[in-house]
Amino acid sequence: MLPLRYPRVWLIIGWLLLGLVMAGSVVPAIVVKGFSASDKLVHGGSYLLLVTWFAGLYQRRRHGLIALALFALGVALEMVQGQLPYRGFDPFDLMANAIGILLGLVLVQSVLAGW
Repeated sequence: MLPLRYPRVWLIIGWLLLGLVMAGSVVPAIVVKGFSASDKLVHGGSYLLLVTWFAGLYQRRRHGLIALALFALGVALEMVQGQLPYRGFDPFDLMANAIGILLGLVLVQSVLAGW
């Protein structure tokens, strides 16, 4: 972990964010017929936030591993959703997650480098 003033607090907040994403992925959702752009923005934004948060806590050489772990989490959560009677597997959610992760990586490698 990078030398931060309160490293445990930053890490705990990150794990709480992960918990919120996981909980939000399995609770019943309001079903809207057709394509929901706002749903995809929530997916992309959530994973952009997560990768940016954790990349700020760890050295640059670990950013790829963070991105892969978050994408794997997204795949696992979509698979769980596919098993739930009130949710469903959506490959476009995975795409939105991946886009959010990639945008987050671009940000932490350029604009937010060393935040």
